[in-house]
Amino acid sequence: MTSLSQQPSLLLSLPPELILESLAQVDYTPGHLDQLRLVCHDFNDLLQQYEHSLSLEIIRLQFPLNILAKYPGLHPPGSSLGFKTLDELYMRLNTLFRIERNCHNIRRREGKEAAWMRPEWVNLQQAGMHLLYRIHDSSKPLRPCPYTDTMLTQSESHENKAQIIKSLPPTSLAILLLTLHLCVHQLRSDGPCILIPTSPLLHGMLRFEVELCTQELILHHGPSYQDALLCHCPHAISLLETEVRNMETRQLPSEDGKDAQRTLIAECRCRLAETLGSDVEDNRKDMWSILERIGSLTEKDVVKVIRGEELITRKRQDSGVGL
Repeated sequence: MTSLSQQPSLLLSLPPELILESLAQVDYTPGHLDQLRLVCHDFNDLLQQYEHSLSLEIIRLQFPLNILAKYPGLHPPGSSLGFKTLDELYMRLNTLFRIERNCHNIRRREGKEAAWMRPEWVNLQQAGMHLLYRIHDSSKPLRPCPYTDTMLTQSESHENKAQIIKSLPPTSLAILLLTLHLCVHQLRSDGPCILIPTSPLLHGMLRFEVELCTQELILHHGPSYQDALLCHCPHAISLLETEVRNMETRQLPSEDGKDAQRTLIAECRCRLAETLGSDVEDNRKDMWSILERIGSLTEKDVVKVIRGEELITRKRQDSGVGL
């Protein structure tokens, strides 16, 4: 019988192409390739040398077609692809799956929020979720970058996100606002008690103010924050409670007299009004007017929404998205 200590040597005696081909077909889970690095130095050297090509092959075999096109900020063109990117893709796909499944569950229960979970709107929400990831990816993590002493401040991170929003056309903005609306209706149904109208945790705040804070945090942190609230994650709830408490003070001028940064949800609303030449108060009507003419999205359309490219709108009677 072959001892366990001999097995890595036997495996590594195979041609590298055969080893990599076999690894690419093993069901991917985050971290499992990094664990293989610990088997022996030869395995670590092999994975390090072929990390980029192996990652591309795993994406080709196991991930949706053209998945990287939907996350332009996650993997910049021309950069090397690694296992950390695969881990993030895997987690994002699972996050979006859970959010979509929650929408369908709410619809099946036929409760108060079920009418908002129409399949065509949920499909548009999925496109909007990818756009939220692009906004999230527009800023680096609030920690020192590898091999540098530089650090992105919270203000700079906010500004980067705002610049993405300011560059969006009306069709992308309408889908983004619909996405945020559906997020709120999901949370009204299945979210933490702070989002329930009768909750004592509102501390005298109006429900729409709490929901504005929720939308702001979703714009900042992306779909993973929505997923965390649906799971009643204590840290996500704590962030929301802090945002609610600081809602008024964060809008005050700074100590040096500078105006406070406009919130990201305000940037969305102001940008839509600006591009259409309308008033912010007409946002809701403008959003539905645009959505009625968008209809169903193809995969190419979804990528355009994410990149901030204007969609060709249809006549209202031809649209698949009605009120």
